[in-house]
Amino acid sequence: MFASLQSDFGQNFLSERGLNTKVFNTMYLWKPGQYYLEKSRAVLKIASLLGGIYILSGVGKIIPSFLSDKIYDTVSKNRMKIANQKCYLPTPHQRAKFIQI
Repeated sequence: MFASLQSDFGQNFLSERGLNTKVFNTMYLWKPGQYYLEKSRAVLKIASLLGGIYILSGVGKIIPSFLSDKIYDTVSKNRMKIANQKCYLPTPHQRAKFIQI
């Protein structure tokens, strides 16, 4: 499931962990009671969980976090230039995967 960091759930997640509640330029992967990962490590773990062609994410594990996070930050800053400029609306099936919208 997904949640925006600006949502009530996201804000609680950040504040409970002492993370900045005003910065939204990252992604976290959270498994209750076990761990949370951020930035490039979250992306790599999500890719490995998805499997299939994303299994290539294993290659990313050999890159040190400080370097892969720099790549993550660069993509994050430029994502609007990289992606098409259309407003994306999730389908009802996709909306069901969000904790809050």
